[in-house]
Amino acid sequence: MNEDIKTEITKSAQFINLSAEEAMDKFKEICSENGIEADNPIAKGVWRNYVANTRRTNSTNDSGKTEGNDSFYKSAFGFFVSLDAPRDMMAWNRMKAKEEFLRDSDNAVENGIVAIANKNALDKWVVSRYHHGTYDEKTITNLPDGAEELEDGRVFIPLDSTPTFMNGGKNDNYGRPLPSEQMRRSGVFYGQLGNGEMRSYYFSYKNQGGVDFAPNTFEWVHFLCVEGSNGTDIYGAKDLTSNSLTLNSTMEPENELYRNMDSFDFENCLRENYNSHLVPLVEMDRAHIQRQALASKERFVVTDGTVCNMNMTPTKNGNRIINITDLNAELDYENDSGMITCWVPSHLTLDFGIGSSVILVGRTSQRTVDGETEPVTINVAGLYCVIRHGSAVEVAQPVEENFDWF
Repeated sequence: MNEDIKTEITKSAQFINLSAEEAMDKFKEICSENGIEADNPIAKGVWRNYVANTRRTNSTNDSGKTEGNDSFYKSAFGFFVSLDAPRDMMAWNRMKAKEEFLRDSDNAVENGIVAIANKNALDKWVVSRYHHGTYDEKTITNLPDGAEELEDGRVFIPLDSTPTFMNGGKNDNYGRPLPSEQMRRSGVFYGQLGNGEMRSYYFSYKNQGGVDFAPNTFEWVHFLCVEGSNGTDIYGAKDLTSNSLTLNSTMEPENELYRNMDSFDFENCLRENYNSHLVPLVEMDRAHIQRQALASKERFVVTDGTVCNMNMTPTKNGNRIINITDLNAELDYENDSGMITCWVPSHLTLDFGIGSSVILVGRTSQRTVDGETEPVTINVAGLYCVIRHGSAVEVAQPVEENFDWF
């Protein structure tokens, strides 16, 4: 152990009510649990986080409150089976608040769904809301970012109207303005935390860190994360998770964190650990209906096929389009089953061409247009090329000629 880390541990021990010797023992325990050497720079970051969390917990307990503590960051090693594009998790809540305000503004205010804002003679904003059944007013200079002005000049502020979470826990943001945006990236991770066993975890990462965190799926990675109390979830934490992301393939074999995974069988891993999610292309319509009752994070499917078409021109959402088919199944031309359209987000690499065999992970989707149900499609979140042919090129789509200009 180098002197720099020793000095830091000794200096920080007093802030967590430990002797220098006790702090050193705790540091070694943390390194052992996370599978990292004491001289590794990551060890210093993990220790600093442990000290910060311990101080926060001690401070909370001293004030007479208690709350759960996920302790310190865990070092994770593995690969992402799926990783969604970041989504604004507040968009739906803001939309529903606006709809309710437009439908019945008085009811929206009385139920704490929105606050209303009006300017006074001093050019200040007077904000009015109902909170815990009590009418409140507050004068402020600047409106929160989530405030909206309608065409008729009315200004409203969408509020967090959920007093408690589904697990019964208190929502500390109840009655506060909804953020104008709250991005979150979610996915499924297969790997180990520290020296633990290889297994599957649900992954979630909020705010800008989640936006920046964009490794390819089925690529071995190292990063720091926080383990959830339920043992099935892991979370990204501020900038540290994104900044700690390291590709195993870029490491020197001499690096203590490097793992030789050349013999690992991704296909066998999917069969053994995600068997309930395996769906042949010809059964995708039925699987789409069956999965509607599942929680969103459990709704993904794993399927495979041969690429028969590619359109690399991004849609307005940034997706590229590929079509896959099962060459071993009989194609139902009348119902267009056995071939499916897949929307591939920009953070996933398409480094193969038509004729390649691929495994796709994603959620199914189906639109209804003018009363007609369109074929099921897949919003891809994971992509693994089993057999690569060629490279990705844009394929022109046949377009019916239009001679109306005559």
